[in-house]
Amino acid sequence: MIKITICEDEKEQQKLLKAHIDKIFEELSVKYKLEIFNLGEELLKNYSKDTDILLLDIQMGQINGMDTARKIRTLDDKVEIIFITSIIEYALEGYEVRAYRYLIKPVKYDNLKENLISCIKEVDIKNKHIIVKEQGNLNKIDISEIIYVEVQKETITIHTLNKVYKITGTMSNIEKEINCSRFFRCHKSFLVNLEYVKSIKQYVLTLENSEEVPVSRYRFKDTKEKFFDLIEAKLC
Repeated sequence: MIKITICEDEKEQQKLLKAHIDKIFEELSVKYKLEIFNLGEELLKNYSKDTDILLLDIQMGQINGMDTARKIRTLDDKVEIIFITSIIEYALEGYEVRAYRYLIKPVKYDNLKENLISCIKEVDIKNKHIIVKEQGNLNKIDISEIIYVEVQKETITIHTLNKVYKITGTMSNIEKEINCSRFFRCHKSFLVNLEYVKSIKQYVLTLENSEEVPVSRYRFKDTKEKFFDLIEAKLC
């Protein structure tokens, strides 16, 4: 089930968004729960950390949408935020709170549907995990927290945001288990989560943590294309 929250102080916009959402999820045959708040203060007071998608008006009362989003990010690092606005000039500021989607009022059905489908895909990725066995212990790893995977002989090393796991296996098997379009086999010994790639140059990926991952010569072109496709998808 997808949990959606609307924070919008204009009643007509609330009704429009709700009508669109009801129709979209009926067409998608996806179960959902919808909450509606009038003000940022009200949202922050009652915010639920299991929220998947937040539709947030930028121009509201005492606490505007951008300040509300900043506070939300201290509570919830994973929620997908879509800004609703009449003024697109806020777009660059939104990157601070990782809000890559903007909808202009009055929100059009097709635009909202396209963005919600994109968000649902992101939510699915964030909720996906793998189970690995390390030294007799079973560990649940969220794939969204995996930065990259490397293999040396029969040892698989999984680098995550908070820990490194060493297991026995093959790269092909771990790639099948992860089964996510955000991951790309840039080298026969490396599987990288493109979300954590900061830049790409000749045969090297630089990650956000400043580590470097090699790219094989014959996979360089495909790796570069996948990386730029991801960037383009976030900007659109």
